[in-house]
Parts: sequence; C-alpha cells; structure tokens
Amino acid sequence: MKADRFPDARDSRPSWTLLLAAVLAAVGLLRLGADLLTDIDPTWASFLGDSPLRFLIRTSDGSFAGNLNVQVFKVLAIPCGLAVIFLLNAGLRGGIAAAERRWASPRFRLACILALFAVTVFCEVEKATHLLGLPTGLVAGERAWLNHVVHAAGGILSYPLSSLLRYRVERGRDRGKP
Repeated sequence: MKADRFPDARDSRPSWTLLLAAVLAAVGLLRLGADLLTDIDPTWASFLGDSPLRFLIRTSDGSFAGNLNVQVFKVLAIPCGLAVIFLLNAGLRGGIAAAERRWASPRFRLACILALFAVTVFCEVEKATHLLGLPTGLVAGERAWLNHVVHAAGGILSYPLSSLLRYRVERGRDRGKP
C-alpha cells in the first residue's frame, strides 16, 4: 500500500460525503424506528393525515403513492445501513487512518453490503411467514417478493456508493481515491 494513498491529516479536510452519509444514516434510522412502531401499532401514524411526512412511515393509504412508499422506499434500506456502518467505522479502533484503510478494501465494503442484504432477507421472510413469531407483518400494499427485488436493487446501488464515501480529502480536491 502506498504511503500517499490517504491524505495526511494536516493536508486534508473532511469530505462532503460525510454529510451525505449522515443524512442517509438519519433517514434510515428514522425509517427503521417508524417501521418498528408500525409493527407494534399500525395506526400510530394516523396523526400525520395527508401530510407529506406520511411517506416516511411504512404505511399505505391505499393510493398509488402510498403503495409505492411501502415498496420503493426500501431501495434506500441497504444504502442507509451502509452509511451507518461507514460512520461507525470511523469510531472503531485506530482512528480515521485505520477507518480509511478498512473502507478502502472492496472486500470490507462488499461484506458490509452482503451482511445488510442478509438482514433484509431475514426481516422480509419473517414478515411474510412469522417463522419466529415476531410481531411484524406485511402492511397493505406491500408485496413480499417485490421487497426482495427492491432490497437487491438497493444492494447493487450501494456498491458504487461505498466507493464514493470518504472520511477526508486532500485540500483543494473534490474527491480522493479509495
């Protein structure tokens, strides 16, 4: 590995992709929380009424947009999860330099994406079959087979995203190389 592959802390600045990762992580964690609440009480979000915020909740009003919401929003599940892992990786042992080395590994990034895909498959199988008896299920407008397709598409989109994410870049440059 070349010594100049990663920018020196004195000659670098935080990457704009940290903001992208933070936004994706926030959206993903909010949606996950809303999904868990929906599993407990499917009517909890009724106070949102016709507000556009209702599309942040895994629920459908039976409309075309509502049905798209419960299916298509899932394309962000793996990219949002990957953003959370990216941000957590920075806090692991060794600091930013070690995090950059880990994230530069295509195997590490692919392993993260595959692990997230496995989690989504488990969740969707449980929602459709209740094998473990967890208090979850499909909501109106949601199709089990389409959930897997949309999650797979999100996983495919996550790999290019993973190579875009950086912790820091050299001053005067928009992007560094992984």
